[in-house]
Formats: sequence, C-alpha cells, structure tokens
Amino acid sequence: MDWSPRTLYFGADYNPEQWQRETWPRDIEQMVTLGVNLVSLGVFSWSLIEPREGEYEFEWLDEVVEHLHGGGIRVNMATATASPPAWMTDQYPSVAAVNREGVCLSHGGRQHHSPSSTVYREKSVQLVEQIAARYAEHPALEMWHVNNELGCHTPHCYGEEAAIAFRQWLQDKYTTVGNLNDAWSTRFWSQSYSSFDEINPPRLTPVGTFPNGSQVHDFMHFSSDQLLRQFIAERDAIRRFDSTHPITTNFMSMRHISAMDYWKWAEEVDFVSTDHYAEAENPKAHVELAFAADLTRGLAGGKPWLLMEHSPAAVNWQPRNVPKDSDETIRHAMSHVARGSQGVMFFQFKQSQGGSERFHSAMVPHVGTASRVTRTMEDLGQQLGALADLTSQNPPTAPVGFVLDYHSWWATQQLNLPSVDLNYSELAHSWYDTLHALGIRVDFVNPDASLDQLARYKALVAPMLHVVNDSRAKTLDRYVSEGGHLLTSYFSGVSDESLKVHLGGYGGALVRELCGVWVEEFVPLRANETVMLSNGWTGRYWTERSQSRNADVLCHFPPRGVADGGVAFSRNRRGAGEAWYLGTMLAGDDLVSAVSEYCTAAGIRGEGSADLEVLTRGDYVLLINHQEVTVEHRDQTVSAGGVRWITQ
Repeated sequence: MDWSPRTLYFGADYNPEQWQRETWPRDIEQMVTLGVNLVSLGVFSWSLIEPREGEYEFEWLDEVVEHLHGGGIRVNMATATASPPAWMTDQYPSVAAVNREGVCLSHGGRQHHSPSSTVYREKSVQLVEQIAARYAEHPALEMWHVNNELGCHTPHCYGEEAAIAFRQWLQDKYTTVGNLNDAWSTRFWSQSYSSFDEINPPRLTPVGTFPNGSQVHDFMHFSSDQLLRQFIAERDAIRRFDSTHPITTNFMSMRHISAMDYWKWAEEVDFVSTDHYAEAENPKAHVELAFAADLTRGLAGGKPWLLMEHSPAAVNWQPRNVPKDSDETIRHAMSHVARGSQGVMFFQFKQSQGGSERFHSAMVPHVGTASRVTRTMEDLGQQLGALADLTSQNPPTAPVGFVLDYHSWWATQQLNLPSVDLNYSELAHSWYDTLHALGIRVDFVNPDASLDQLARYKALVAPMLHVVNDSRAKTLDRYVSEGGHLLTSYFSGVSDESLKVHLGGYGGALVRELCGVWVEEFVPLRANETVMLSNGWTGRYWTERSQSRNADVLCHFPPRGVADGGVAFSRNRRGAGEAWYLGTMLAGDDLVSAVSEYCTAAGIRGEGSADLEVLTRGDYVLLINHQEVTVEHRDQTVSAGGVRWITQ
C-alpha cells in the first residue's frame, strides 16, 4: 500500500487513561496550541479495553477519539497488545515467556509473554478484531500501530511451547533431520538427532561448554520470525475490517537492538516506522542517531518512513538520564526529518505521574506547559509546520551503500569465537562514524540485495560480513567486476548461512578470491595489546597470518611477533572495479586515513563534517551545527548548536 502523508506529522503517544476524564479536553487544547496533528492512542490499554476475558469496554476510548477528532488531531490507533493483562497471565500460565535458565517471567512489566504462545496470539487477535471493527471507519483514523516495539524486551523464549514451534520451523527449513544434522555438524560432541522431536531451543548448557553454534543461529532466526508472525497476525486481523489505512509497527533501529531481522520485517509493513532514544552520555550521540535514521531509511528502501518515538528531554532507563537541551532536541528532530522521516513523534505527550516511566520526559512535563520543554515543543511544531512540502520529497541516493547484515551480527554475538573483541556493532558504528566525519552520505543496503540494487552505488562498505553464501559471494564479485568498489574487513566471508566454515583459507570466495588475500590463521590480540603496522597505523583487537594472492598490499602487520607479517590493508583490481580489505581494527585518524583513501579511489568526496552536517532532501538542504560556536557554510550563518534549512 502506498503511503503519502499530507503533512509532516508532529505528536506523541497519548495515554489519557492515566488521567481523570475532566483533564482530557484541556489536553486536547494544549495539543492544538503546540501544533500536534497526530497521536498514538491505546498502546498499553489492553487491561482497560478488555478488563475481563471477552468483556470489552470502549466508552472511554470512544470519548477520547471524539475529543481528538473535534480538535482536528489524527489518530494512530494501536492494537493495545503490547502488554497482556493480569487476567491472562493468571488464567493461562503458558503465556509467560521462559528464559534460557528455565525461569518463567512474571506479570508486572510488559512484553512478558512468549512470542510462541498460541493463547497470547489467539487472544490478541480477538482484541485487534474488536478494535478494528470499531474504529476502521472513524474519520479521525490516520493509520494503525500494531503492538509496540515487538521483541524489545522478550525476543526469545525457551519454554516448551517455543520448543514445539522451533521444531516445526526447523522441519520447514530442512525437510529431513538428516539435512539438519549435516547443516549443524552434529556428529561433533555426539549431538546427532534421529527426529525433530528430540531438538530443543539452545537452553543453558554445562559450565565450560557452549551450545551448538548453528542451533543458536537458527534459533535467532526462528525467534525473529515468531515475532514477525505476531505482527502479521495482527495486521491481517485489521485488514479484515480496513483495506484503506496503512499499517505499521515501530522498529527499534538502534545500536543495542539486533534480535529482529528488520530487512525481512520491512517487507511486511505498509511503511517503516522506528523509535530512537539518544545515548545521554555519548558525546557522539548525534552520530549514533544519524546511523539509526539512515538505517531506517535503508530498511524503507528509500521510501517515506516515520520516527514514531523519541524523547523530548531525558529518558528514565539509562544509568544517568541527562536531559537534552532545547537546541539538541531541535537538532535531533530535524536530523530525522532531513534523513527522510515524515514527521517527529515523541513518547509521550503528558508525563506520567506514576508507574515505571514517571521520570521519562514528555511534551508536557510534570511542571506543566510553563516549562522549557513545552516551549521547545511549540518552537519545533512551528518549524515543522513551515516544512510541509517536504512530504513529497526524499533524500537523494547516497554515493556509498553500507551493507548491514543481522545474520552476521547474530553469528558474532556467540561466545565460542576467536576473541571476545569481535564486535559487529562496534565495527559497523566505527566505520559509519568515520564516513559521517568525512561528510560522506550512506544508504544502508540489504546484504541480499540484487546486483541492480547494488549498482546504484559507487562504493560499498561491508564490515564483518561474516555470513556469505555462494549467492552473496557471486553478487558482490559481479558488482566489483562491473566497476564497483568494495571495502570489507576481518572475520568476513568466514561461514555459510549454517555457520559452517568455508575451507581453503578464511574468508572464502569473498576474501580469498575477490579481495585477493589468503588468510591462514586468525591471531587475535590480547587485552589492551596493539600492533604497529608498517605505515605507522595502530592495529587493535585483531591480526592475521595471511598472504597476498593478487592484492596490492598497502600496509602489513609487523614481520615479528604474533602477526608474522600478514596483510593489514590491501586493494585488489577485479575486472573494472576494486575490492579492498582491512585486516585489523583501526580507530581515530588511522581509520579516517584508510576510509579516505578508499573513498578517494572510488571517486567519492564528502561535504560537511561530524560537527556540521549538510543533509539534502529534495529542494532543501539542512545545516546542523553541533558546535558551540557560530559557523558559516554556503554563505549561510548557522548559530551555535542551531539548524538552518535552505533551498537549493
């Protein structure tokens, strides 16, 4: 379904059930004053809509919807399924998720249900049908919001019902248990199975041992699919009553979230939406935000997407919840918009007086509207209102495609690897941070993208692309051979999709043939150890015993010590293009030098820097000044900590 918003959205989650009825009209008046035009409604309202099994009470929600409609505010109607009510966990104990240690999760938080619970799925679909039947034709309805942050808190369940579903998932994938035994290499440690019924989730194993890595990898894939099945079940329940309004669920494309394969999920939503919460103590929080927003645009395939939640000031769950200042709030909001978001939504409109999120900021804080935060919201609403024509314009294709692979991320989260310093997220963010500092824009791309999709980019970067099957290897080889540039890293190309290691030199076809580097042995560094490379750079975490087969070696590991002179950085001509390989972790100026050299060879130049972002969306250019001094750019003055939109 095509999604074409008429204006930039501005609003928040609204939870009126937390407040007395007489406050609701005043809340709506405050929304109108601030310029709010959309609210997410009913996200955590299951126990109030269905206080007892099969008994539904909608009068209070009807009243709120009418208040919003009267104020001209559109509704993003949630399915209310994010937190099962107490009667369910009391009457149906099987609903509760079970952790790896075999402990049942208790009622009292949220998302305490198993993604594989048939009772939860049945009851949640019944609720969704009731809500969809009641509001599908209401004139205030703008879109549907399925569940909430699916998988954020309980992405995996190891209980018996999950085990039954896992066995069926494995049978669908492998057909025969013999195929599974081969894929999982079960002859090792006497793990062979004679029946799918013998297989369990990768539960806690004896101290000093590890579960089968292929089993763990499949369980990660299965768990993501189970959560996606929940979305699809709720989506399809809505579609039985509404064929018109778009349906989404809020992703969480952030540094610490990896349990869901969002490339696969993005194919099932009418439009991609996401939540993002800045890291208060990270001095480069705006760069992590840029990563997340660019990733969301990539998941959306360059189409419009929506920032569904972020914080007006402070959150309540980080170690030290430092509030954003007003300029930072504006910068964060506009960074999302410039990167393609069709609006700016917050959690939440009115700060909770009680409950576990009472210290999470809101558009209207505890002190009321006579506050710094609310004045900032009013300012932001006015600025967004002046940018309404952005809805029909998208950011241009970037020069660099950034390959992000959830399966490689899962594979490198396992315990029995060559080094605890193998950190997919850290490496991916360090490469992104460097491109960002150089002012070079990226689009995130699916690791299984077609050659035509990859050919849109002058260059690709693929850090730690560990999982590479024949199809991926052939596509990347053709991309380079036909004129593209590729930069990949250590621990890439090592395994197939079952985590079986490619033999004949680590890295398989990706590293050995495409990059022209034969890796004989991994030589991870000890804690706090570094090595000096031949060009003066400092290698961290990782070295290799390796040789060039065809590649031009730009620098190598020292000939003495652990690395024995292996290839540290290289480039290899392959047809009309080049494949580059970085065999260690670089940081700071060293990584800037390496990435700059690669981008220069690919004919790519940046604009702006980490401190002054220059972002294009259609006819507009946004300048974001992250510095504490006023700067000049393109004959434009940008105040300290400020933003400025200009037209091209």
